[in-house]
Amino acid sequence: MQINPGAVLSLIATVFVGAIFLMMVSETIALGKGQDPITNLVRSVVRAYPGVSYVVAVIIGMLLGHLFWP
Repeated sequence: MQINPGAVLSLIATVFVGAIFLMMVSETIALGKGQDPITNLVRSVVRAYPGVSYVVAVIIGMLLGHLFWP
């Protein structure tokens, strides 16, 4: 088994799209029931911990930069 940049990028993209899909399904169900959607929780966590959000963005940027600009 070989791990190459294309496989890592594909895995990251698959996980990202899967997470977005699950959040959209959760959002649809919550709005249908008249409850607060999960995006309100995500927004409040990002506002409460901006440093963690910044670190996650930097790590993602470094990983993508390493994969695309070797």
